[in-house]
Amino acid sequence: MKVIDVQQRSAEWHAWRKGGVSATSCAVIMDQNPDKTKLQLWRELVGLDTPPDLACIPQVRRGVKFEPVALQAFEERYGQLGLPICAESSDYPFMRASFDGLLAGNEPVEIKNLSDDNHLEVLALREKSKAYRLYRWQLLHQMIVSGASRGYLWCWSPKHEPICLVVDLNEAVAQQIIAAERRFWDMVESLTPPEADPKRDLMPHAKIDHDRWSTLAAVRRDKENAALAAKKALEELQNEITVIDDQILALMGDFKRADAYGVRVIQYEVQGRVNWKAVAESVCAAIPADVVEYHRADSRTATRISVDAEFDETTYKPEVMPQPRMAKGPVDTQALLSAGVFTF
Repeated sequence: MKVIDVQQRSAEWHAWRKGGVSATSCAVIMDQNPDKTKLQLWRELVGLDTPPDLACIPQVRRGVKFEPVALQAFEERYGQLGLPICAESSDYPFMRASFDGLLAGNEPVEIKNLSDDNHLEVLALREKSKAYRLYRWQLLHQMIVSGASRGYLWCWSPKHEPICLVVDLNEAVAQQIIAAERRFWDMVESLTPPEADPKRDLMPHAKIDHDRWSTLAAVRRDKENAALAAKKALEELQNEITVIDDQILALMGDFKRADAYGVRVIQYEVQGRVNWKAVAESVCAAIPADVVEYHRADSRTATRISVDAEFDETTYKPEVMPQPRMAKGPVDTQALLSAGVFTF
């Protein structure tokens, strides 16, 4: 392990992280992150997309704020000091890690200050929780960098009991991670995009039937404009109806029912809805996460279509591809096209 003298979250740190695979990327590369695909990560690393600014997320800011407190709590409970350092693997320099705390035996401590719901789920489900299944990959990567075979996921909360979960690394898993991350980093260096995930990535432009799509899109935009006009007319009619209804109700005085000149009015009481989650929580402090999942209905596929009704095909120009990092070796232009790098 090679220790890097750089302050975490500084400009130099961000630049250093871009020069290799970070621990947070491990779950993505191993297809274990539900929120990001390999293609999305690749586009960020080659400079085509801007990574989301996590510092804007309140939970992330809170986690950074409480990180020193959480590390101190770990040190006091287990009697070991943890050093927040950055390092690269001596054997695989492209593998990089920013440790929340590195113990004397090079075992990493990864600190997570989760939301209340996620923290309670970890307390209830431990190694079966979503947080553990996701963040264990971060620790596995860190252990390869540090040369350790064990790491600790320290979930700390200012409101709830903290919990420490052990993550062990064996040689077989280590070799799988190293091989996968090496393949991925080679793709970054050579500007060769990974295959798009049909379920989570945008459909590559090279796979789109542009003639049919553009024809259907033009018709769809016309229908969208017609629908918007109809909705506006309907809203105006509803507003006019509301004004008239209010005047009719004013004529009824204390009566709740009336029927005259083709207009019938019946006023009745509607019982308020029961907040069953609040009822359950009043019976017990928290509903166990496994109980919630047991009573969850089957998932289904939903479709959401967004239309830019003002889109003008006559003025549409191809997007200029951002300048990516320098490629090592020949660039596969067709592969870039398939990955949606060029926009038509």
